[in-house]
Amino acid sequence: MTRIEIADRVFLALESASTPQHVAFLATFASPGGAGPPHHVHRLLTRLRAAPVAAPFTFRLRHPGRRAFAGAWDVLDEQDVDRSHHVRRSALPTPGGASELHDLVSQLHSRPLDLTRPLWECHLIEGLADDRYALYFKVHHALIDGLGAVRRLRYMLTADPLDGGVRALWSVATTDAAEPGGAEPGGGGASPVARVLAGVGATMATGAAAGRAARKMVEGALASDDPARAVPFAIPRSRVNGAVGQQRRVATRHYDFQRFRTVAHTAGVTVNDVLLSVCGGALRRCLAEAGTLPERSLTAGTPVSTRAAGDTETANAFAMTVMSLGTDVADPLERLRTVSRSSGIAKKELGELPPDAAGLYGALFTWPFVAQNVLGLGGRTRPPYNIVVSNVPGSPKQQYFAGSALESIHPLGSVCHGVRLFVAACSSSGRLNLGFVGDRDALPFLDELAEYASDELGLLERALDLGGAQLAPAEKDQVDS
Repeated sequence: MTRIEIADRVFLALESASTPQHVAFLATFASPGGAGPPHHVHRLLTRLRAAPVAAPFTFRLRHPGRRAFAGAWDVLDEQDVDRSHHVRRSALPTPGGASELHDLVSQLHSRPLDLTRPLWECHLIEGLADDRYALYFKVHHALIDGLGAVRRLRYMLTADPLDGGVRALWSVATTDAAEPGGAEPGGGGASPVARVLAGVGATMATGAAAGRAARKMVEGALASDDPARAVPFAIPRSRVNGAVGQQRRVATRHYDFQRFRTVAHTAGVTVNDVLLSVCGGALRRCLAEAGTLPERSLTAGTPVSTRAAGDTETANAFAMTVMSLGTDVADPLERLRTVSRSSGIAKKELGELPPDAAGLYGALFTWPFVAQNVLGLGGRTRPPYNIVVSNVPGSPKQQYFAGSALESIHPLGSVCHGVRLFVAACSSSGRLNLGFVGDRDALPFLDELAEYASDELGLLERALDLGGAQLAPAEKDQVDS
């Protein structure tokens, strides 16, 4: 068995039929020349099912029914992992386009993982237009965070188009892969609550530093009249907040990454600032059209990685910060400046903390949010932020998988009661790819939101007199016929 860290238990505590806590990515590929998609996908399926399975993909919950207080994973022998369950094949009616792909992935993303098995699935999807196929992979957030998943994906990919090798991301062993016989935290006879409290007690000194930083943040906000300063839980009510159902809707877009870089460089901000501003402008437009735009700005919970360079561990290594989306600002360029100022404030406060305290800094407002959901209050009380926006770095070089050119990779997050919208970005092969995940019934405008994000990028380019930077409109994905 191996210990489940306290930070990872958060996602097990949040898990339910309505709030599955897996993260995923959707990657699309062009089949190598001379290999038709059905033949190539069948070959990939066979070889992926034969690939070794390493920790943590051999981990299974010891007590699925008591997941909120789970203390340990059982570690299965490799031969006990059912590859036919974990590696699957799906087909779209040909020629499949963006709409068909999004519908299928929305269904796959809505389904919780089987808690009695290792918490991951891989789906090969054939039937896309122009000899393309897709790979949808999902894994429970208790095993891997988004950056960890993308780093493992790099193991599958290569810069060599002639490399036909098939490498599975679940074959990568971690340096701390658990071995059977590890001790369950807190002792076998301790109660679940006692085990959790023991873990909390071990971090009290670090938590005190984070608590002082949080108090400083609140005091600074009260003393400041800068609308760019975002404070957890001090958010306007919005239709992107509330209880969620069991169905999800997925939308994707991708852009030439140079467009974001050019806007950021010209405006003197970061690419992440541009991403947040574009999302804020798109959300402002959607809510205004629905007649539900709040007077105060919506905020975004933004994960900031605390993972060390070269770290291949699977633990969740990030801290949450809260930033303004500038939805109360009509002018695109002024909104960008507001967002940049807000992110600067948040990063400065986080940067003043030691690494251990940085993780707990976000936990100070994440844990109350978790408690709301565990106690059944999620969606009825204010969450710490309105939406989540995450940006995961990828490789700038063209990548290949078994001879297939990677065309895009879209990270897909999870939503829960209180926060109905998750926007994630990932750069790859010269593109910036966005993945939008929302509650299907509460947010019927998700496709429009994705389209408006494209419009907002164009508005920023025009405001900065970058007409030449508008190389092409964003595409829903590269599988349209």
